[in-house]
Amino acid sequence: MQRSRFLGFAAPLPDHAGLQGWLAALRRGYPDARHCPHAWVAADGASVIRSDDGEPGDTGGRPCLAALQRLGVRGAAVAVVRIFGGVRLGTGNLRRAYASAAAEAVDGAGLATVLRWQQVAVEVAFAELGRVEDALARAGARDVERQYEDGAVLFAWLPAAAIADLQQRVPRVSWRLLAQEWR
Repeated sequence: MQRSRFLGFAAPLPDHAGLQGWLAALRRGYPDARHCPHAWVAADGASVIRSDDGEPGDTGGRPCLAALQRLGVRGAAVAVVRIFGGVRLGTGNLRRAYASAAAEAVDGAGLATVLRWQQVAVEVAFAELGRVEDALARAGARDVERQYEDGAVLFAWLPAAAIADLQQRVPRVSWRLLAQEWR
């Protein structure tokens, strides 16, 4: 009798929108698979999804989530495709098999730091322009664009964590949040 195979996969998925498409692709790639338990953690850590996908309660989804949480992974998903081999494992062995495959997938995927970036518009008088440009550069601003009229307007992408500090260090300017994304 053939044994079940447990194949683990991990992917960066900062938002929920890509999760169902990713799972559908895994299922298409393994049409013989009966189950595909999975877990996903939002990039900000505020939302979590886990599913046993038809396996007994907490035997697949919980171990997948634990594999992500063990390393503090956010903005990612892990799934384990099970190709049934005809032998029932029992909940303990099933949980261990899913945990092992999920941990191997997460460990094998490696980690990358992804930050939330925000695009800001900074309205500044010409006299303050050099000081504000220097502050933006020290904060790690990217893609800085300039428009000049009565004063200057600087458009820049900044790590979200740097904005509050910048607003305190450079108080005599107008700050507007335009957009945000994860990079």
